[in-house]
Amino acid sequence: MLNNKKKESSPKEDVIFEESFKGVQNDIRLTLIVLVAFFLIAIFAKFIFKASVPFILFVLLFVWEILYLSHYHFIKYKKNIDDLYNFHFRNNIIDIALLTVVIHYLGGVEWIGAIFYLCILAWASSAFSKKKVFLLCLIAIFFYIELALLELLGILPHREIFNPSSGAYQDPGYILIQVAALTIAFLFIIENYGTLSENLRKNKGKLIKAQIEIEEAKNVLEIKVQARTKELHELTEKQEEIIKDRTKEIQEKLEDMERFQKLAVGRELKMIELKREIQKLEEKLK
Repeated sequence: MLNNKKKESSPKEDVIFEESFKGVQNDIRLTLIVLVAFFLIAIFAKFIFKASVPFILFVLLFVWEILYLSHYHFIKYKKNIDDLYNFHFRNNIIDIALLTVVIHYLGGVEWIGAIFYLCILAWASSAFSKKKVFLLCLIAIFFYIELALLELLGILPHREIFNPSSGAYQDPGYILIQVAALTIAFLFIIENYGTLSENLRKNKGKLIKAQIEIEEAKNVLEIKVQARTKELHELTEKQEEIIKDRTKEIQEKLEDMERFQKLAVGRELKMIELKREIQKLEEKLK
């Protein structure tokens, strides 16, 4: 699945893409787990505690899970980190929209459902830049304000899930405090958790760069060692050939000396024999 990346990408970009890909995969898995957990909690609340959980909420959670299963499939075809993060960013916007609908069916501004926006923003802060997380924050606040206004104006009927409504959803002051508190919480997450995540990403990039440099140095060292080993091997073979040639020359010289020695000794023996014969002849002539 990672073979679809650009062939001209650097080793650092490849490593960063792989790490980012794993991070998005883990985010999708975690979201699926959370959605399944909410689905089970909704079942317990409706059938065990007899809470008035609407059937459409189960449908919404089920569709949300199917949507994330499709996300898990489609990210395999992303070619680079920009495509991957843009796709995941769009998914987070869809998550905010679906979560707003869930909040509506769980009691709207009279319940703590809006706190779950923080989960989306916290996960987004670990992957996206502050600018994109701030944009998600504005989108979440916009959706929440729209929900509050639609319930306040009676365009959307207010939903009660646990207790009878206190009517706070019709109080503009209460809504303003809710939106202000939520905005402060969002900005706190962006400023602190986002800054921490950004520093971690920078340090991670430095570590990846150092790791790649170490790998490159290791590869260069291996190439040099292989070249030196080959050179020594060739030198050894050359020395062996020189030794063989020298040994052959010495052997030939020894053989020549042996032949010369045999000839010289044979000549001396012949001279001695001739001298003896001459001496015998001289003695006979006398």
